[in-house]
Amino acid sequence: MTLFEYLAIAFSLVFSFAAVRLVGGLPYALEPGRRYWVHLAFVFHELLRVAAGFWVFWSFREIAWSFPRFLLALVGPGLVYFLAAALVPADPSGVDSWHDFYFGVRRRYFLGIACWAVAVAIATTILVQMPWFHPFRLVQLAFLAFGIVGATSESSRVHAGLALVSLALPAIATLTVLLRPGSLAN
Repeated sequence: MTLFEYLAIAFSLVFSFAAVRLVGGLPYALEPGRRYWVHLAFVFHELLRVAAGFWVFWSFREIAWSFPRFLLALVGPGLVYFLAAALVPADPSGVDSWHDFYFGVRRRYFLGIACWAVAVAIATTILVQMPWFHPFRLVQLAFLAFGIVGATSESSRVHAGLALVSLALPAIATLTVLLRPGSLAN
């Protein structure tokens, strides 16, 4: 087993915990009378982020690992878990209205997205020496702007628009730079 394979266990566990949290909340978030399509869009968005994050970690296979680099690499998956926990509480059966719940956590959730975008920009710069003009930088900037707009807006219309964009951003990221594992390191 290589050092990368050993360390990848930690990344995989954090991504798995996020996925379990999100999928575990789906039956409750889908219940008629309680569901809110905007919230559901973000839950699916986070499931896509988990899958993309796991896929991208292959880019880290050639890193000269140290404990600080390992911790830096864990920040992204840790924030993905934070985002999942913001959208789906530990006891989702206690949520009466996903609309009210979403607007109660929206600032925390979107600030988490902005932090994730910054953390990923720092990690890709330090760990894989991604150039500043790499196409994925546009994706990182889009997520940063997305997070700032979502955190500062209380408008239902703006959040509906963000929900639609939330499903497009992972598709754009996938079609531009995530078609094959390890593409961030090139």
